[in-house]
Amino acid sequence: MDPLVTRALGSRIRAVADWMVDAPRATTALSLLRAVIGVVSAALYIRQYAGRSTFFGPDGVYGLEGIRDYTAGIGTWSLYAASDSAVFFEVVFHIGLAVALLVTLGVGGRPVLAAHYVLLWSLYMANPAFMDGGDALAASAVLFLLLTRCYSAFTIVKGRRNREAGPFASVLNNTGLLLLVTQVTVVYLMAGLYKVQGELWQDGTALYYILNVPEFFLPGITPLLVQSDWLMVIGAYVTVLTSVFFPVLVFFRAGRPVAVTAMLIFHLAIAVLMGLTSFALVMAAFDLLFVNAHVVGLQRRARSLWDGAAARISARLQREGHSAESA
Repeated sequence: MDPLVTRALGSRIRAVADWMVDAPRATTALSLLRAVIGVVSAALYIRQYAGRSTFFGPDGVYGLEGIRDYTAGIGTWSLYAASDSAVFFEVVFHIGLAVALLVTLGVGGRPVLAAHYVLLWSLYMANPAFMDGGDALAASAVLFLLLTRCYSAFTIVKGRRNREAGPFASVLNNTGLLLLVTQVTVVYLMAGLYKVQGELWQDGTALYYILNVPEFFLPGITPLLVQSDWLMVIGAYVTVLTSVFFPVLVFFRAGRPVAVTAMLIFHLAIAVLMGLTSFALVMAAFDLLFVNAHVVGLQRRARSLWDGAAARISARLQREGHSAESA
């Protein structure tokens, strides 16, 4: 091998090794992903709370035997398949809700996060009709987040933010980060390539038919959008191109903000027009892993605004207290 090539390759390998070992990367964006998964999971529990027995219970839609047959058929498991006791179901469900809230608040570290995976997956398997692409992605993301320092920010536990990380912790964190960004990159690439093969995406009519599906129809807005042929065609082609070229753009530092901005707009549209809010939030949090510096900046500005508002409210309350005492 040419000596120049050997030196260049060795230099690149050392740079990658240093990147892996020197410090945990993107911990703020990873923490945001953890918090978003917690919010989305807690929202699922709360949203279905009134009908929990019907949707997930041993005498519900699937029933105990249905849950057992389904999980056995695909080679997986669910805590809800362990007993036909209504008390057992209530205990597992409420523990799942509590753990989801703890994950959202950044409490409990890896043990709570691992418990969240077990409980969330069990809930999905008790009624897979509630799953969408975002749920499946969120569940698998939790496993990778267990490797990371995803409690470094967006947590009410102050001590975790300033803990030092050694080389081993850095390697674990960065391995988890690479697995997560690889996962979402593959998702976008495969989604784009599948769309390229679809006739409706090729002729630009896919969005028209998607938006007219009754579940996604938004009165007052959908009719305005679908009446423009050009808007539907351009939207379809931009969707495909953004998905296919996302892996290329994020490979270069300068292209990451462009790719992430495009995807954030795309997922905002999905949330508003199709009502897939949980899916859109999870995917948006995945996207932000590529622009951690921007996430840090937004977090600092948000914290500054919060601290300023809290200080003004505190000062106002003190002034009102002094005025009351004087009177």
